Amino acid sequence: MFSDGTEATGPVSNLMGKQFIAADFVSTMKALLGGAPEFTFRVFEEAGPWVITCFDVHVANHPYRPPFDFDGQMIFKVEDGKISAIHSSLNYIKLFEGLGQMPPDTLPVCLSGAELVWK
Repeated sequence: MFSDGTEATGPVSNLMGKQFIAADFVSTMKALLGGAPEFTFRVFEEAGPWVITCFDVHVANHPYRPPFDFDGQMIFKVEDGKISAIHSSLNYIKLFEGLGQMPPDTLPVCLSGAELVWK
């Protein structure tokens, strides 16, 4: 599915460095979310070798948290039938709110000028 030397960019990919291994990312997300979540693809557009998709993720079976949703987008470049470049981003605030690592309504609270206090 990925060509050798696939270039990956985005917040998580940048943490992984130049050695992008899709299987590592997938297994990390499955562990974080308590299994495989449900994906709904809202947008899927092609422009030459580039493909963009916007998607919603529904986490229904997390072992310690109630169900929650977050969204994201990915841009792929396809060459010779394989992905040669990928840029991805998730709504990390909604993800971490759903996991209980940030309080509900983090973004509106921060935009109000209030401060988050970590205990």
